[in-house]
Amino acid sequence: MLGSRGIPNRYGGFEEMAAHTAPLWVKAGHEVVVYTISNHPEKVAEFKGVQICHVFNPEKRLGLAGQFIYDLLCIMDARRKNFDVILQLGYTTSGIWSFLWPKHKTVTNMDGLEHQRAKYAGPLSIFLQWSERRAAKRSKLLVADNPEIAKYLSKYKVPTSTIAYGSEIVEEPTGAIEILQHNHLPTDNFHLHIGRIQPDNHVFEILDAAASTGETLVTVGDYTTRHGRKLKATFPEANIIYAGTIYDKTLLNALRTRATFYLHGHSVGGTNPALLEAMGAGAMVLAHENPFNASVLGGLGALWKDEEALALLLTQRPSNAIREEQSRLSRERISAHFNWEHVASSYLHAFTTAQ
Repeated sequence: MLGSRGIPNRYGGFEEMAAHTAPLWVKAGHEVVVYTISNHPEKVAEFKGVQICHVFNPEKRLGLAGQFIYDLLCIMDARRKNFDVILQLGYTTSGIWSFLWPKHKTVTNMDGLEHQRAKYAGPLSIFLQWSERRAAKRSKLLVADNPEIAKYLSKYKVPTSTIAYGSEIVEEPTGAIEILQHNHLPTDNFHLHIGRIQPDNHVFEILDAAASTGETLVTVGDYTTRHGRKLKATFPEANIIYAGTIYDKTLLNALRTRATFYLHGHSVGGTNPALLEAMGAGAMVLAHENPFNASVLGGLGALWKDEEALALLLTQRPSNAIREEQSRLSRERISAHFNWEHVASSYLHAFTTAQ
């Protein structure tokens, strides 16, 4: 597996998927290697039976250019080791090296519609469309994490398998109230947002709805970026709690299970891991209205198009009976359609049938 920052997960969706599926492939009798950045905060040689291959990552010194170098070094090492299958996670900075991918071995998870993201406007969007075409051309199989992505990828006439991300079923952690109090966070009557602070995740609309209603919002994410700092300056209201980045799963699950609503603004492509994690915690979700979120929710929660619609939803308080039913159905949906064992076995099946 290459194309991510590696495991243990301290970063995002691809890393979370690797952390869950790779050990299950090892249990199924396979030798698995996950490529990981050299400056990963947890330097381990093995993770639950998975071999970790640390590769030089000059991103801190070179910025985006460093990611291209890291991807090149990973694929060159993978070619030398002659693996049976190479699972390429995304193509944003690796597609330029796709001419080095051994097509008869490469399976590519195509992620979301990267070229539509606001942060990649202009020349970057054009480059990503080119990179997407190259990745599709150099893969024996494409993986879509959402049925809507699979429809989009059908234009490439390359075999495509739809395999979503997974999540775990979690209950409210023991001592959740004390955990939240210890971290100076509210324990009830608050809403929660977790995600990357970028325009296509509609963070502006989420903050604006909280500001206009006075509802307490805990927002988890990196607001030290240029866009993040601008948003904090625009919405300095006391009812908005900027919690920064949080990696502690117990603390995150305390927030998810005790929040009144979980606010999800993801809009560009695919099945978002943060949404699945909220559903696995039984949260009642208010999600941006688009085909990707709608397909994941399956009629649960509610959808909103703009800050006015979200503001109206925030002021509603469903009865305890409705909340309990929604929590039960959310967890059942994750268990039935988005469990890691099914994700792992689906990949193994795809690797076999794509030979």
